Amino acid sequence: MALTEDVFLLPRLEDASRAAGFDFQVVGRPEDLGAEGTPSLRAVPLTEPLEGPEAVLVRRLVSDRPALILVDLTSSSIPWERWISVLKSSAATRRIPIVAFGPHVADHDLARADSAGADRTLPRGAFLSSLTDLLLEYASVPDAAAIDAACRRPMSEQARHGLELMNRGEFYEAHESLEHAWMAEPGEAGHVYRVLLQLAVAYHHLSDGNRRGAAKLLLRMRPWLDPLPDRCRGVDVSALRGVIAELQDALDRWPAGSSTAPLLEQRRPIPWCAPSP
Repeated sequence: MALTEDVFLLPRLEDASRAAGFDFQVVGRPEDLGAEGTPSLRAVPLTEPLEGPEAVLVRRLVSDRPALILVDLTSSSIPWERWISVLKSSAATRRIPIVAFGPHVADHDLARADSAGADRTLPRGAFLSSLTDLLLEYASVPDAAAIDAACRRPMSEQARHGLELMNRGEFYEAHESLEHAWMAEPGEAGHVYRVLLQLAVAYHHLSDGNRRGAAKLLLRMRPWLDPLPDRCRGVDVSALRGVIAELQDALDRWPAGSSTAPLLEQRRPIPWCAPSP
């Protein structure tokens, strides 16, 4: 994804992206993402915004999940400093790499982008001369082969117990068991456990009336959920996606200020399935 309004630069960026094996998306103004407007005040700056255009930005990028964001610091239509800061301070998006570039005489802008959290900042000339190498170095792509191999493993006993507890509505106890299961298996083998853990915590937040906490967990699980195959370690991931989508939709439509506990009455259990052969 390139944040730029420079039409002369676009062909070069697109050619390099496609040559490196990536699809290419350009954002020339906030309206392209539906993220226009005056930003809302963030009560807790170091977390996901849930209101205003920046909330739209985060949800859109969580959904699109670009492998890399290129930021043209000469773009006057894009509030790039604020966007970089929001994306890098939100747990749901901070893992998306950001490379920013600008004129070599604009040292101040490069420093601002660096302070906002960009993974790499460099002058335009250096950026263009090493474009392909930068794409290959910084683009973050899930290791599909490693995820598939990990998902063929059976479910651990701790994870099985945690899933049973969650399906029974014992969310706090489920969170404890699933956290142990996830911590015992780092890397791709634990991704599905991490999703289940975050879902259990989201349910627990809803049972306590913490709507904002649940909404943030639904965003944060997406980077781990989206790359999973439909079956993973005995979990029916396809059904799990449906459960999470239903919960997100219900939460979006739920009246502000109302108790969120009734949302849990609508939830469906997470079904089991045989591990992938």
